[in-house]
Amino acid sequence: MQDIEEKRLKLIEKLMFCNGTENYYTSPHLAFKYTDGVKIFCDIAEAYWLLDIVNSIVKTKPEINEGLSAVKLKVKTDNVAVITFKDGTKIRYKQVIPYTDCPKGEWRFFYENNVFFWNGEY
Repeated sequence: MQDIEEKRLKLIEKLMFCNGTENYYTSPHLAFKYTDGVKIFCDIAEAYWLLDIVNSIVKTKPEINEGLSAVKLKVKTDNVAVITFKDGTKIRYKQVIPYTDCPKGEWRFFYENNVFFWNGEY
């Protein structure tokens, strides 16, 4: 089993090469598709819960589906995370996650036209 720091370094290494996607993934319970970069993130970080959170947000906040949203998952050293959806400078949604074992850092994604993707794939 990898420790959190090993996962963080592996994420940085793998995601630096995500500058486009070859595949789009989905699941019957998801209201959107996601890309190779998101799949890599979820696989390495063991964070498929992120897709569930994004799914609940896009289903309950229809304004998220209007235009491009910058999505940031900020994981702090105390294992508390905050996910935000922003449209330019306006925060459309913010949620505190009281505990996660996701690697520390600021992980950036985008959401547009029912696709959730790693920031390097935009």
